[in-house]
Amino acid sequence: MAKSEARRSPFSLLSRNTNEPRTAQPLFVQLPTLWKAMILTSFLVNILLISAVIGTLFFMFRWRPELGNTLVNAQGFAHGNVAELRDVVQQLQAAHIKTTIPLDQQLPLKGKGVVVPVDQQTQVVLTSDVPLNLAGADIDLGAGNRLRAQNIALVLPAGTPLNIALKMDIPLDNVTIPIRLDVPVDIAMADTELAPQFRRLGNIVDRLVYPLRDVVGLPDVQKPEPPQVPK
Repeated sequence: MAKSEARRSPFSLLSRNTNEPRTAQPLFVQLPTLWKAMILTSFLVNILLISAVIGTLFFMFRWRPELGNTLVNAQGFAHGNVAELRDVVQQLQAAHIKTTIPLDQQLPLKGKGVVVPVDQQTQVVLTSDVPLNLAGADIDLGAGNRLRAQNIALVLPAGTPLNIALKMDIPLDNVTIPIRLDVPVDIAMADTELAPQFRRLGNIVDRLVYPLRDVVGLPDVQKPEPPQVPK
């Protein structure tokens, strides 16, 4: 009888008549095994969390100078590399392709109707003796002496330089002209098909940096354009 009274629920105790005399009995509630396991598990988890928080706080307090230096070094590392990456993209956008292309070609002019006009003065050298027969000549002998001759035969020796004026049109047909020269090339990247792709690359870098511009120390990064998804 005593055991059945002890096992009654607390609600059965409230339903009893308040006028009945109370007997001094210890209140004992038997919990299920699952509840006991949950309470014990919760207690252990709380202990572990509290230990982890205390350990983290102790670690941060103990290594606070080293952590500060690490954060500063990490920020400087990120700032330097991101700034260099943005500079590389900007330099690519403003770059020029400069080179020299050697040309060694044979240019045929067959049936092209090319005429080369020549109008200039030049000097030629005689390769052989040239006889000259003059009908009438006035020869200056110097010292005021002059000689007027009716017929004069002269010979211009080989190697005599003569200044002449050339004025003629030279037709070029069935001629092959060798072309040997170095052609300098200077092409701006902004004028090529790569320019839009470099701009897109710059926008991608800015979109990655813009949310963290204050963290990496680049507050001058402007808000980039939205992504351009190819269709």
